Amino acid sequence: MVTERLRFLALAVAHAGLLAACATPPASAPAPKPPAILDLPAFLERRGMCDHFRGEVPDPPDPERMRDVLTQIDVYCTGIDEQLAALKTRYRDDPEVSKRLGQFETGIDPKPPKP
Repeated sequence: MVTERLRFLALAVAHAGLLAACATPPASAPAPKPPAILDLPAFLERRGMCDHFRGEVPDPPDPERMRDVLTQIDVYCTGIDEQLAALKTRYRDDPEVSKRLGQFETGIDPKPPKP
């Protein structure tokens, strides 16, 4: 009876490990696109990454590094202006949040909004 339970437990642990391995995206997979409107902490983190990569132009020019930077800018900055506008609307009655959001530069989205 104990042997059967141990065998079942070992099988369950192995199965859970396989499921977890399958659920994890490979390291080379691109980051998922964020939702249209984020909560404030997620936006602030994403905006920080966007601003970071906007300042990462390699010197001297390195084509491979530039491709990496442009990919990250696309991931973190696409849609950021729209999200900022939505958050400004959502928090318009909160002076502290409005002041913080008002410090961000606009017009940085690498892709123009769709008409």
